[in-house]
Amino acid sequence: MLCVLLISLISSASFAQKNGVIQGVVCDKESGEKFPFATVSLLKDNTLLPVGVITDEHGGFKFDGLALGTYHIVLSFIGYKTDTIPKLILNKQNPKLTLGTLTIEAANVAIEEVEVLAMANTVSNKIDRKSYRAEDFSTARGGTAVDVLNKLPAISVGPDGEVSVRGTNDFMVYLNGRPTQMEPSILLGQISGDNIQHIDVITVPTAKYDAQGKGGIINISTKTNGIEGFAFTATAKFGASPWENKTDPYDGYELNDDRYSGGVNLMYGIDKLTLFGGFNYDKKNVNGARTGDARVWDYEWEAYKHMEAAGERPEWYEYYSANAGMDYKFTESTKLSASYFYGNRTEGRSAFYVYHNFYGDADKNPIDGVDLNEEYLYNPNTDNRYGEFHTGNIDLQTILANGAELTTSFLYEHSSLSRNLDNFNYVFDEENDQVAEITDHYNQWDNTPLDAYRLSVDYSRSLTNGDKIGFGLQPQYFQIEGSFSYDTLDLVTGNMLDYTDLENAIDLNRGIYTAYVDYSGTWNKLSYMLGLRMEYTDQEMKIANPDYFTIFERETKSTYKVNQLDWFPTLHGVYLLNQSSKLSLAGSRRISRPAIKNMSPFLYRRHLEVYEVGDPDLQPEYINKLEVGFDKKIGKQKVNLTGFYRGVENAIFRVNTTYQEEVVLIRSYTNSGNSKSLGIELNANLNTLSFAKFFIGGSVFHYRVKGDIFGYKTDNASTNWSLKGNANFILTKEWRFTTDFDVKSATVTAQGQNDAFYMANTALDYEPENLENWSFSLRVLNILNSNIQGLDTQAFDKDALEIFYQETEYNRTGPIAEFSISYSFRNGKSKRKTLNTVGDKEF
Repeated sequence: MLCVLLISLISSASFAQKNGVIQGVVCDKESGEKFPFATVSLLKDNTLLPVGVITDEHGGFKFDGLALGTYHIVLSFIGYKTDTIPKLILNKQNPKLTLGTLTIEAANVAIEEVEVLAMANTVSNKIDRKSYRAEDFSTARGGTAVDVLNKLPAISVGPDGEVSVRGTNDFMVYLNGRPTQMEPSILLGQISGDNIQHIDVITVPTAKYDAQGKGGIINISTKTNGIEGFAFTATAKFGASPWENKTDPYDGYELNDDRYSGGVNLMYGIDKLTLFGGFNYDKKNVNGARTGDARVWDYEWEAYKHMEAAGERPEWYEYYSANAGMDYKFTESTKLSASYFYGNRTEGRSAFYVYHNFYGDADKNPIDGVDLNEEYLYNPNTDNRYGEFHTGNIDLQTILANGAELTTSFLYEHSSLSRNLDNFNYVFDEENDQVAEITDHYNQWDNTPLDAYRLSVDYSRSLTNGDKIGFGLQPQYFQIEGSFSYDTLDLVTGNMLDYTDLENAIDLNRGIYTAYVDYSGTWNKLSYMLGLRMEYTDQEMKIANPDYFTIFERETKSTYKVNQLDWFPTLHGVYLLNQSSKLSLAGSRRISRPAIKNMSPFLYRRHLEVYEVGDPDLQPEYINKLEVGFDKKIGKQKVNLTGFYRGVENAIFRVNTTYQEEVVLIRSYTNSGNSKSLGIELNANLNTLSFAKFFIGGSVFHYRVKGDIFGYKTDNASTNWSLKGNANFILTKEWRFTTDFDVKSATVTAQGQNDAFYMANTALDYEPENLENWSFSLRVLNILNSNIQGLDTQAFDKDALEIFYQETEYNRTGPIAEFSISYSFRNGKSKRKTLNTVGDKEF
């Protein structure tokens, strides 16, 4: 059906006899990236012709059917300097002009008395995205993409390193415009922050992009400064917080914030060929502690079992990656690119908690007739996740004779993913403050290798009226075969035994077959893009042990299938009020297919009081999104306000209930309600001083979550807000100072609340004139020692009886000092690169 529609649209376009043609590609002058949705106007005899066009997603534009003569082209976009390319002559000898790459420059503010320096905007807004310069966030230098993202408004990083966009961790990560099946937080933790050129936050993607994810897409673009000749960059970082180092008194574990990283990147360009490669390593320890106070209702005793816990909670993150690739230009219109990425990542945490357990009422008072049952336990456990990633891609881009563009891409991924959780229980001698005999030992592990394939064929061309049409096919497929083992200790023999009732295996196959069409054009001062995307999901998940453990009262099955055809319309528009103001509108419908880790019926005992298990019967969520934006340039200042709405149907909640056999908490995931977010977001570039620039970002939104959780109707709402700021000061030509802060309010969840949070960091950068190519940076992170994150969880039964309540607080130590050094060498001249070339394939 969609194919017929595409053919009809193309065949109905009238391509009249052409006399003259002018075409080219517009790029951002600073980054070299292709610039979509810029306005290209045509002047003849000092008169603006009514044939203006906007550049497509690859920055391309084309004027057909022009009379012979002399023309001037005018490039414009709000927040950028208007540029004119004069005296373009069409005659009988040269009726077609291919201009190649034209650049458009941000309206930067020159710095007085500082030679050749300028203050580029930290954030720029395009029709479908906000783009942030990674260079401005110096306090994230030497870290990973997660550290850079944590500086951006609408994005936050949780206590376990999980990234969320406007309150949801469900989004897709693209690397240089390419999607990946890797879990976002794991992938982002493998990308060196020093290699990032900029980050695009695409909350309402166009039809060309995947419809997966409530939060939209985060696109990481690596540095794109190509060269002819040889280029070499090396970096190293060291950090610690020795004043906070300590040793766990019961386990002997050395807790510290030691961290170090390094990397080497090489690039060589000659004629039509560019080669590149690199290696990066990063190791980070996080020193922290946790306190918790939980109570679980015991139906038999009609009393609460209280579990007070406290102890050290160290974390660690280690990764190394290597990449290699090439970019070859056969002709001016045909380019071949290929790259390979290898990553190896380990992340984990230990918990050394002492528990004080006893029975009482909700306020911990003894109850007549109920035994206090007081006991002290020591529960050390370690949770490690391992990942080995291989990604290879090959792209062929061709500009056809009629100015149309055809791009074919193939991507393959193989990921070896595994997890191991080792959990012990000991009697704790509270009077002598020491660990006694062992009572339990649980060991759980899973292994879930993934193979993914994706083919993309995208075609676009200009119509006679200057509008653009594009369409494509994007089939993808991935498979996961996973196994799970649960072993327990035999106290008599001292051997570990298989707990066969809980062991399991899965085999999941998911194919998503996609076609899309989009149409973009202009009408007076309005630029618009309309799109329609079709995705057919063919998914089958087989469970080896259909009698798996579940907390839901429904029949378990050995096979779960999803066969669903979905349509996703998209709309984007920008209306220029004047040269300094514009309005924008964006809307789309999206889907969120559940993560495999939330579907696998693998029962993990995370702590003494918490079990967790997946639900293979999870169904997709559907999301409606709408945004209205206003951009205003006032002198040197640039402000963007965006109103947004996100409604989630058939929402997946992490739900908590009790496991009465042991009187502990157990959690899983299920489709049990809806959620809505309605608010406004601010992005402001403030250049009030000649030697400084400031970036302020924040949001205020009303969040409401409604659901039916095990028969209990929940309806929680809160007004949430966040504020992030970043200030850059050019002190001299050699010295720069940066400081930032992050504050966010408390927010409700489906069954509780996350507490408020704030943190601040500083950085001092030095690039000495007498040491060419060298740069140094000193950073102090968590300067207020405020990295404290708390959450409350509450659960009720169908009779509205509170069956569980827990208060938890994570305290990560600080401040932490980091020092980094980098060296860059370049032997050759720079050459401008555009999107999807060498720099874009560093990963």
